[in-house]
Amino acid sequence: MTIDIDPEPIVEPVYDTETRRMVCKLISYLLQYPDTEWREGLQGVEEAVLSISEEEEKQVVLTFTRAAQAVDAIKWQDAYVRAFDFDKKSNLYLTYAAHGDERDRGPALIDLKRRYEAAGFYMEASELPDYLPMVLEFIAEAPEKDAIGVLGSCYKSLVTMTESIAGQNSPYGPLLTLMLQVLPELSVSDVPVPSQEQQKQPFGGLNEIVELMRRGNR
Repeated sequence: MTIDIDPEPIVEPVYDTETRRMVCKLISYLLQYPDTEWREGLQGVEEAVLSISEEEEKQVVLTFTRAAQAVDAIKWQDAYVRAFDFDKKSNLYLTYAAHGDERDRGPALIDLKRRYEAAGFYMEASELPDYLPMVLEFIAEAPEKDAIGVLGSCYKSLVTMTESIAGQNSPYGPLLTLMLQVLPELSVSDVPVPSQEQQKQPFGGLNEIVELMRRGNR
C-alpha cells in the first residue's frame, strides 16, 4: 500500500517594516562601486546589521562584507565590474535592460524621477533615477505606497538582474536574492502599464535625462 504524504508547505518569511527598510538601506550601500570609501564603510554596515533579528538575513549580509574585506580591493572591484558592466540584464541601471541607450528610455526615467519628487525625495543631480542603489534607498525611506509604486515600475528588471547575477556565481548573487525576498509584496495592480499620455513626456524633462546619460551613466 502506498501512502501519499503531502509535502510541507513552503512558508515565506514575513518581514516587519523596520527590517525591510534596514535591509534595503544596507544593500543600497553594498551595491555601490567598491572604492576606498566604500571599503571603509563596511564596518558600519556590520554594526548596523546586528540590529536585524532574523538570523538568516543577518548572515547573508555579514558573509558578503567579510568576503569583501578578505579579498584584495582591486580584485573585488574587478568582480564588481564583471558582475554589473558586461551584460545589460545585470546592469545596475534598471531601465537599461528594457531600453538600452535608446531615446525610448527617457520617459521611464522621467516617470521614476517624478515619483521620487512626489514623495518628497530629491535625488543627487549627478545620478540617474533608475540606479539600483538609489531605488533601494528610496524604498527604504519612502511611505510604503510610494515605495510600491516605484518598485512596481522596475520589478521585472530586478528579477532579471537577480537571476543573471545568481547565474554568474557572483558574491553579489545572495545579496540580490535577499533584496527580492525583503521587498514589499506586489499585486498585479501594482505593476503599471504605461498610458499613451505617459509615453508623451515633455521634451524638456527628456533633455535633462539625456544630458545625464551623456556624462557616462548607462
